[in-house]
Amino acid sequence: MAAELVLSEMGEQSEVLRRIVERRPALRAQIREKLNSEQFAGGLRGICLLARGSSDNVAVHARYLLELATGHPVALIAPSLITRYGRTPDLRNYLMVAISQSGRTPEITDIAKLAAQAGAFVVSVTNEDTSPLADVATINLAVQAGPELAVPATKTVTGQLAMVVLLAEALEADLDQFTGGDAAWAALPDVVQQVLADTEGLQAAVDILQPRSAAVHLARGLSYAAALEGALKSKETARRVHEGYSSADFLHGPLTVAGPQVAVIAYGVPSPVLPDVIETVRAAVGLGAPVIGVGSPELTEGLADQGVSCAQLSIPSGLGEALAVIPMVVRGQQLAVATTLALGMNPDAPQGLNKVTATH
Repeated sequence: MAAELVLSEMGEQSEVLRRIVERRPALRAQIREKLNSEQFAGGLRGICLLARGSSDNVAVHARYLLELATGHPVALIAPSLITRYGRTPDLRNYLMVAISQSGRTPEITDIAKLAAQAGAFVVSVTNEDTSPLADVATINLAVQAGPELAVPATKTVTGQLAMVVLLAEALEADLDQFTGGDAAWAALPDVVQQVLADTEGLQAAVDILQPRSAAVHLARGLSYAAALEGALKSKETARRVHEGYSSADFLHGPLTVAGPQVAVIAYGVPSPVLPDVIETVRAAVGLGAPVIGVGSPELTEGLADQGVSCAQLSIPSGLGEALAVIPMVVRGQQLAVATTLALGMNPDAPQGLNKVTATH
């Protein structure tokens, strides 16, 4: 049956997250203990991230959170500069966060190994406890989601997102204003379960996406990773041209693509950046774009009364923005799968893709 694998694995996400929540205190203590070891006696010089694919979108979330937590600028490593141009950066006393669901992508593993040899403190975020990447890391944060057989990554991505939030907490104890604190963590698995069970608005959203070959996914700040991951999921399953943008960047030129044939999918929850996203949505509506809101009802408030084609996929309240990105990503998964099925394709095995992409 089409989508049998991906729907089953999406359905496991709340339980995967529940287990991570249970392990959270022990994992944070382990990270703090390691970071206070002799390896960092000279102090942390900087932070860098290493990832590809969906893990790259998780890395974007990690970038925002780690800058919030430490005050250090955080950079994404350019793998080709190392593997193809032969230029290895000075990573002594750097924290490198290497993110890979399989832990088996050659370039990610090779670069993490070089970084460790150069004196970096490597934290890997993988699905399993054992993999080539986990073997070279000082700490491996394993999602432990079990086998993921569908090509589109779902439960491993949301698990990785939870892990990078946890990592940021381990570096800075006071991130409650961004996560919602212990109460939000405890509620997270149930929130995801509610989102998975709630299909209200989904058909209206599919009706907007099905006849259109292109869409833009908009967010900003701690919600940005949801837009990037939502766009990727729709690209790889529905084979449509979907692009993720910061709502601010979208105003700097790409806004011109908005129109009746290009849907806007906007992500956001109450936060310092929600008004910015709403402003960008209204600018796109002014050019005739239909809108799908993911998260706060404010994203689409009043649009239907103006005759705008729109749909709303809400998420329960109570999570800070750093954790709310997880149910927003689940909404992106639902959109991608439902649209793919409506187009008569099987999202379990998108044409031309493999589960592990062996870039070097």
